[in-house]
Amino acid sequence: MMNLTLEQWLAVITFLSGIIFALMKFYHVFSQLEDSMKELKQAVDRLNNHEVRISRLEEQNKTLFRGIGGNKND
Repeated sequence: MMNLTLEQWLAVITFLSGIIFALMKFYHVFSQLEDSMKELKQAVDRLNNHEVRISRLEEQNKTLFRGIGGNKND
């Protein structure tokens, strides 16, 4: 085994612990980013669904106004 003093062993252990901690933080940040991306995708999907519903309502309104003699250029 290598002839290291106690202080050197503590330094090596501290260094390795720091690397492990940094990797854990890195993983945590990216897992949060993945969750945020999922939420963002769901929000975009909801907005797209609302846009489709609004377009349908606009078409229904145009049809109703045309039926009662409204402006046919809308």
